[in-house]
Amino acid sequence: MKKAILILSHQLLSMVDPLKHRLMQGGYGYFILSSASARLAAPAWHADPEDIKITKGLHLTQQDIDAVVADTAQTHEFIGCISVWDGYRGLMAYANQRFGAQDIREETVALLRDKLAMRNRLCRAGLSRVSAQVLDEDIYQSITEPEKYFIKPRIGLASMGTFPASQLTSYAQLAPLRQHAASDKQYAGVFPPDNDFIIEGLISGTECSFEVSLHQGRLEVLAVHEKLEVSQAAFSVLEGACVCPPRALSTVQLAAGTRLLEQVMATLGVETGVYHVELKCDAQDHWEVIEINPRIGGAYIVESTRLHSGVCLLQRWLALITGAPLAEKSPAQRSTFFRVFFGRPGKTLSRLERTPTGPAAVKDTLLFKPHDTLPQVEREIFLGMALWDITDMPPADQPAFFSRTQGYITTEYLA
Repeated sequence: MKKAILILSHQLLSMVDPLKHRLMQGGYGYFILSSASARLAAPAWHADPEDIKITKGLHLTQQDIDAVVADTAQTHEFIGCISVWDGYRGLMAYANQRFGAQDIREETVALLRDKLAMRNRLCRAGLSRVSAQVLDEDIYQSITEPEKYFIKPRIGLASMGTFPASQLTSYAQLAPLRQHAASDKQYAGVFPPDNDFIIEGLISGTECSFEVSLHQGRLEVLAVHEKLEVSQAAFSVLEGACVCPPRALSTVQLAAGTRLLEQVMATLGVETGVYHVELKCDAQDHWEVIEINPRIGGAYIVESTRLHSGVCLLQRWLALITGAPLAEKSPAQRSTFFRVFFGRPGKTLSRLERTPTGPAAVKDTLLFKPHDTLPQVEREIFLGMALWDITDMPPADQPAFFSRTQGYITTEYLA
């Protein structure tokens, strides 16, 4: 019987290969439990038949975990569970509690993912000045200054259904948004059919994501990414480019953000794990939490953080789960920049290719190919992304370089 980590994969994706690689480096076995895919015919990764199960459903359930544990009782001794898919974070906590591994409780995961409950808890503790409530028609009709408010799903992912209140011209527009989110097969299980929309005060300022880990309640910041380009599609927010460390904030401001985050995580009962926390710092140096994701960040957050600090977020998370020693940050931290390229919902690609510009990218990825038809959804659709090391680039040269990289991936659509 081999000691193994249970990897929860959503529709044959969810960073399975990097997780396998890190586990094998650490001398652990693995078992991959994946839901069926709405898009892929087969996984891009390989595993022996005795180390994998693909369910018939489009999203995993607690019963799927229980069945795998029973079916592998004679071959696998599970010492932990991991999933980078936000929708499986509660399942991961359930499995880790069952296996006796280090993790937060299912109730804590639910609190972090419930944006209304999280906001209200922080307000009661004096850690947020932003009020939030469930949006109903009476509240919508009472709004006289919509530009001061923001609407988002109470539980959500991929910026689906997130927009300034001024974008909404009728309360009736919310019903089809909710329906489309709940019926999105690639995001099956993420958006409950009765998911509320909430409305909260608009948070202004420089937006950053803090990539942090906690061990026995002690918080460590591994990287901070400043979001250089944040645009608004019809009913979703698109975050196009990030730089690490931030250009617009001082070390004093970042230290203040870290102190707030320490208080926030303690208030919410978070003592262990890896988190992708989005915050804004306004002109008066006041920090506000936007959301707390109980997982690693997407796009090139993992690669950028490793390049910046020398710490792999996946490896750190696995070490926390299994009780292994934690790798230390590199004393010489590097500067990074990455860009994400988004697609147009419902359109068919006729061209998707790289058009490199100097300096050379450290890494790039294309996620679709010509003749693919993109899903008709109100969320971000990643076509591709690219990462650069800009440590040796003079700060004065960086803005022009950031602008040039907009053409790194060329996209055309059928008429």
